[in-house]
Amino acid sequence: MPSKDTDPHPPLSRRGFVALATRAVLWMVGGAAAVGLGRYLSYSPSTARPTRFTLDVPEGYPSGARVVVPGAGAAVYRDAEGFFARSLTCGHLGCRVRPVEDGGFDCPCHGSRFAAEGARLQGPAPRDLEGLALALDDQGRLVVDLSGRVDSAWRLTPPPAIQAGRSRKEGCRT
Repeated sequence: MPSKDTDPHPPLSRRGFVALATRAVLWMVGGAAAVGLGRYLSYSPSTARPTRFTLDVPEGYPSGARVVVPGAGAAVYRDAEGFFARSLTCGHLGCRVRPVEDGGFDCPCHGSRFAAEGARLQGPAPRDLEGLALALDDQGRLVVDLSGRVDSAWRLTPPPAIQAGRSRKEGCRT
């Protein structure tokens, strides 16, 4: 008399195991591909970076000053002739240059070197750091415009009251 106690789940054969493992791997790969495709199709570009950065009033910058504005990727200078700004983007491959101890700039990507005021000293960079446009806003603060390019000799000359080291209000007194 045969036993009625037969196992409803016979042991998994080698062929059955390989088939099951193959299906599991295919489902995982398909799921990962679906997630990747979903992320690709739902891509939303980040908001545009600002091109204008408002700084301090000109009186806050002594003659001979250099101020690196990290958020803007620019350096603002003041010399005897006025204010000027340089982009901190290397003209070779667009890497951000960084200040070094001697006052100049180094490009971390391919070793270009620039003088303190942006003149190209060595490296694969084909030109000096670009000049950026500067202006004064309604409150008399300096504004760096990253979209405006100027010649390296260009200077923003502040009003005479600022050049003399006095504030606008002091210059207007009678």
